[in-house]
Amino acid sequence: MNDGMAQDRKAVFYGLGILMLLAFAGILIDPAQDKRQFAAFLFVRQDALFLLLLILLLRFGLWPAPAVPLWAEKAGRFWWSAPVLLLLLCWAGHRLAFDGYDLTRDEQMGLFDGFIYRHARLGWPLPAFWQHNALALNQQFILPIAGHRAWISDYLPVHALTRNLLGTIADPALTNPLLTAIGATALWRIARRLWPQDGSAQIAALLLYVGSSQIVVMGMSSYAMPGYLALNLIWLALFLRGGIMSHGGALCIGLIATGWHQPIFHPLFVLPFIVMLAWQRRWRLFCLYGLTYAAIGLAWLAWPHFAASAAGGAATQGGQLGYSARIAMLLSGFDGISLWLMSLNLLRFVAWQHLLLLPLAVAGIRFAWRDPLALSLLAGLLLPIAAATLLLAYQGHGWGYRYLHGVIGNACLLGGYGWSALRKRTGTPALWTAANIANFVAVVPVHIALAATIVRPYATVSRTIDRTDSDLAVIDDLATAFGGDLVSNRPDLGNRPVRLMASQLDDRAMAALCRTHSIAFVGEKQLAPIQRAIPAKETATDRFLRLEKLCASIRRVARRPPA
Repeated sequence: MNDGMAQDRKAVFYGLGILMLLAFAGILIDPAQDKRQFAAFLFVRQDALFLLLLILLLRFGLWPAPAVPLWAEKAGRFWWSAPVLLLLLCWAGHRLAFDGYDLTRDEQMGLFDGFIYRHARLGWPLPAFWQHNALALNQQFILPIAGHRAWISDYLPVHALTRNLLGTIADPALTNPLLTAIGATALWRIARRLWPQDGSAQIAALLLYVGSSQIVVMGMSSYAMPGYLALNLIWLALFLRGGIMSHGGALCIGLIATGWHQPIFHPLFVLPFIVMLAWQRRWRLFCLYGLTYAAIGLAWLAWPHFAASAAGGAATQGGQLGYSARIAMLLSGFDGISLWLMSLNLLRFVAWQHLLLLPLAVAGIRFAWRDPLALSLLAGLLLPIAAATLLLAYQGHGWGYRYLHGVIGNACLLGGYGWSALRKRTGTPALWTAANIANFVAVVPVHIALAATIVRPYATVSRTIDRTDSDLAVIDDLATAFGGDLVSNRPDLGNRPVRLMASQLDDRAMAALCRTHSIAFVGEKQLAPIQRAIPAKETATDRFLRLEKLCASIRRVARRPPA
């Protein structure tokens, strides 16, 4: 191994080691009982063992200096099997491992928004009674319209519209599996353009993509992030192809991707490539992309105001419609804990990737340092890390680190650069083959199982609530981890039972509901499967118990025969 490779190996080994020490130190010094507790829980339960194994392997020999296995040279003709496999695996995983359940409010909002858009609306009016008790229906990711006159989503619309479009011809749950497969196809096209004479580098980049547990498990979910990964890779394939039609197509993809879900992710991916155009003095293209993206950004930044006005609720209550105010609020929350959380995030990102992604990507950075495209790929990885550290270090749920999901393709291509540079050095094909076998046979299945152990208890509790023969279900949302995510309703409140957060109901509202509706109370006993999966110190809340007793007393009075 030459000096450069030895330095890379030391840098990765010590870098991971330092992050691990920071992670464990933060957990031991401040075992916080707030949202940080869940980040620490995931690190200890799902990530630490994989990271320790990776560190040991890096220390004692797992550093790719590969001679090309014969199968890698011949596998290119079967590249199409990778996207097909991903499509089938992610779809089956959503139905079987995840029980067809959307775990988080982020995922549920795609269905929620889709319902509104299918009825050709941008918002849905709330009845007068529920306007006064809207918080109990779960107002997370809903624009703060004065008086809660209407449901209007906090998210941009393209992701939900795409799910609607696919739902007209197929199962909408196919959206993320299909996007994941499309991303693999676009990555292959890019790799073919970058290394036309090196079939093994093309296969290496593709295997890093397919072997990413984060890509597979996020493809099983309903998060918006797989869309960013696919759209970013399609954009890059068109950008590199060049020509009027391809650049026009890339700008159309830019319009779609910026309005996919949140306006920040895709522009951070694109920015380094636009800067690269200026560095290369390709001024016409630089102006074309710069001006077009400025217009795209302004258009989508105005979307919340447009949607609120169109739905008849331009005034706000307790919040801001504009993104500038939200960014200022997020920046005010930056502190030292953000750095600790970002350490956990980066470690989680590494733990959920292909075993060889990190060493190959590091090698790619070294050997392609003077390549402007490689530098743009690297910058595209670093910019979201910096933005998330400043704005929102805590990701909540996420399989891997989802705020970097859209740029995993960047890391895979950097890994391709590393493979292309290292393949000419001495090494053993058996190492590459063994690492891939271990990754696909052990790492990815274990990660799918770990994710399922979190999702399925929520699915079980949700089905129990659905089987309740009641008009309303009052859920003790503070009695278990992420209990508020169980409170998901249709915009028209046509679901039965309508789900309510006990923490947001007062006695007066509860009394009114008990007199006119049948009500089920979902407390510690029903929430036990979640408590077993994510042990937390939450217990039955006093408010929930008081509401349950209040409703029982009202029912006893109502059943009492007249004197």
